Amino acid sequence: MNMMELLCRRENFGGLRASKVKYIVIHYTAGRNDTAENNGRYFARELVGASAHYFVDETAVVRSVPEEYVAYHCGGAVYRHEKCRNGNSIGVELCCRWENGAYSFAPETVAQAQRLVRRLMQNYDIPAERVLRHYDVTGKVCPAPFVGRGQADWERFKGGLTVYNTLEQVPDWARPSIEKLLETGALTGNEDGDLDLSRDLTRTLVVLDRLGILDAKKEEQQWQH
Repeated sequence: MNMMELLCRRENFGGLRASKVKYIVIHYTAGRNDTAENNGRYFARELVGASAHYFVDETAVVRSVPEEYVAYHCGGAVYRHEKCRNGNSIGVELCCRWENGAYSFAPETVAQAQRLVRRLMQNYDIPAERVLRHYDVTGKVCPAPFVGRGQADWERFKGGLTVYNTLEQVPDWARPSIEKLLETGALTGNEDGDLDLSRDLTRTLVVLDRLGILDAKKEEQQWQH
């Protein structure tokens, strides 16, 4: 992950946290083909009274507010969520594309944001159900590409947050299929030795197995040897 730090102007964020981080809140920048670096420099320069901990685009992640400080990213006069507030959450802003009169996220931005959020979830022991949209906290239509007609895209984003790194973490319904891939060497894990399997990818592999495709590959390998 290409991480850089561009510290936010001090007046734009709050003090040290008094509460434990329990939530991660996803936003969109509402910019048109903007970048994480451009956003970082803007918030470092301008007095805007708002902030986020991270900005994410296709190629980079910018840390704007240190995690131990409160960012002003999901406050509101009215709340839909009972407990999530600025003081107990981390704000992550996704940079946008503007196409055909609507905002969207590049697939690379989504994938990079998922990697960042998974790391934050692990560091703060936050389950996927406590990864929220700004919309879930205050009702603001943010991130717009994940609200309304974007609900299915939000569900897919959430589906990519559950990752199985060891065979023991793989749920029972998927373990035989993953064991088969490990036995054949088709699945070896990443450079750290972790399986790095998202829930969606795991489901896909199970479907392929139930269709007999993994068995066909295994028989082909055995024949070649």
